[in-house]
Amino acid sequence: MTTNAKAVRVLVAGNVNGNIKQLCNRVNNVNRKSGPFHLLLVTGRVIGSDIESWTCLRDGTLHFDVPTYILGPDLADHVPFFEHLTNGEVSENVTYLGRRGVYTTTSGLSVAYLSGINGSSSPTSGHCYSESDLHILRAQSGVLNGVDILINNEWPADITRHVKVGDVKIPEGVRCISDLANTLRPRYHFVAGPFYERLPYRNHKILHERAQYCTRFISIGAVGNKQKEKWLYAFNITPMKHLSDDELRKQPMETSENPYIQLEKEKEMEEDKKTQHFYAVGEKRKGEQIKGDVDKKRDNSCWFCLKSPNVEKHLIVSVGNQMYLALAKGALRNDHVMIIPTSHIKCQQFLQPALQDEANTFKAALCKMNRKLKQSTTVFFERSVSTSHMQIQCIPVPKHSINDIKDVFYTFAEKYSLEIQELPGDEDWKEVIPPSSDYFIAEFENKDKIIFICSQRVRFPLQFGREVLASEELLNTPRRVSWKECKQSTDQETYDAKKFREAFNEFNPFNDDSDSD
Repeated sequence: MTTNAKAVRVLVAGNVNGNIKQLCNRVNNVNRKSGPFHLLLVTGRVIGSDIESWTCLRDGTLHFDVPTYILGPDLADHVPFFEHLTNGEVSENVTYLGRRGVYTTTSGLSVAYLSGINGSSSPTSGHCYSESDLHILRAQSGVLNGVDILINNEWPADITRHVKVGDVKIPEGVRCISDLANTLRPRYHFVAGPFYERLPYRNHKILHERAQYCTRFISIGAVGNKQKEKWLYAFNITPMKHLSDDELRKQPMETSENPYIQLEKEKEMEEDKKTQHFYAVGEKRKGEQIKGDVDKKRDNSCWFCLKSPNVEKHLIVSVGNQMYLALAKGALRNDHVMIIPTSHIKCQQFLQPALQDEANTFKAALCKMNRKLKQSTTVFFERSVSTSHMQIQCIPVPKHSINDIKDVFYTFAEKYSLEIQELPGDEDWKEVIPPSSDYFIAEFENKDKIIFICSQRVRFPLQFGREVLASEELLNTPRRVSWKECKQSTDQETYDAKKFREAFNEFNPFNDDSDSD
C-alpha cells in the first residue's frame, strides 16, 4: 500500500440494503481507531425495504464522520427518494454522486461512477443507465489518461477470464460494463456483490505494447451479510496525477492478461458490420469504373456502392465522375459530410491517380466553403481498419488553429498509446503505409497529415477520429462520439442535405453534374 504524504485513504462498501445504521457505526468506529479516512464510496444499493434508516440519514439522526459518496437507485421504487436532492446532498457529509460522471476530489483523486442497472429494455427509467450514459461517461473521461477508481453496481462480463475463481458464486456479468472498464482503464474497479478480489490485470499486451498500469477488480460483499463476507474494504491510493510514469506503471508481482480482449475482438467484428454505413446516392453516374476495384456482389450489399439496394438516396449533396459527397448519418454536426467512391474501393491507398485527384478536388472545395461561410478550418480523416468501402470524413472546426487541433490528436493518441507520425504537406503519405496495412489518417487544410499505422501490437479505437473532434477542446460535443447517439429522422436528414447542397452550390466543382432541388 502507498503511504506517502499524497496518499488518499479510502473505504469502500457494497450493497447496504437499508443497513445504513450498521454501516455508519462500523465506518465511524474504523475511522476513530485507524483513521482518519478521506472518503467512503458505496458501490451498491443503499435503501432497503424499510426506509426508516434512510429517513434517519436524511434528517441527520445518523451521521457519517467520513465524507460518503453513494450511487443512485437500482430499483424503480427507490427513484423518488433521489429526485429532489439539492446538489446531490443527502445529508451532512453524504453525497449522491449522480447518474454518471467523473468526480475529482480536492486531492486530485478521480472517481468515475455509474448508477443503476443496464437499461437496454427500459433506457428511460430512472433506475437504469442507457447507452447514452455510457457514451457520455467515456467522453467525459476522454481527456483523462485513465481514472483512479471506477464504481458501479453490476459485474462486468468475462472478468474471471485468465484466473481461477475458487468457491465464489460469480454473478452474470454485463458486457457494456466490460467495455466501459476497458475504455476507462481504472486502477481500481469496485462493484457490489459477493466478495471477490481478482488478480490485477494488465492494460497492455506484454512484449508488444508499452507497459501500462494494472487494474485491480474488487467486488464488495453486502453490509452485514450472513456469509461473513468482507463488506468494508480499506486501502490507500496516491492519485495518478501525483505519480511519475515509472511509479504509475510499476507492475505487481503477479498479474494476468486483460480479461476483456476477446470481447473487444467481438466488438470490432460487430462494428465492421454496423458502423456508420448509411450513405448513398440514387442516380446512375457517368464515368468508367476501374477494373479490379469493383466487386459486383459487394455492389449489391455495400451501404456505399451506388448499385446497392441499401443506399439512402436523400443524403446526396454532390456527385462527381467517380466520387460523390454525402451528408453523414449520425454526424458530428449538420455539415459533416463524407467523400466516397462510387465503386467498391476499400480505402484511399488503393485509389488510382484520377480518383485521388477527384477526392482532392472535393476537399479543396469544402475548405473554401468552410473558410468563407463558416470561418472554420476543415479536418479530414479516414480509417481503413474495420471498413470495406472508403469514406473520408470532412468536418469544419471553428476558431482553432491547425496546431491546436494537432495537439488534441496527440493528446488522445497518448491516451490510447498510439504512436502517430506527422508528415508535411509535400510528402506522399501513401509511400509511408506498408502494402495492405490498415491505417488512420487525419489531414488538415495546409495538407499536413497525422498517420497511425495499425498493427497487432496495439488496439486501435474505432471512434478515435470522432472522439478527438467531439472533445471539449474542439467541437465540445461529447454526446456525439458515437454516431448511434446522433441519429435523426429522415425528414431532418433530408432538410439538412438540402441546406448543405444550397450552401455548397457556389463552390461545387461538379455543379453541372450534381442533382439540384
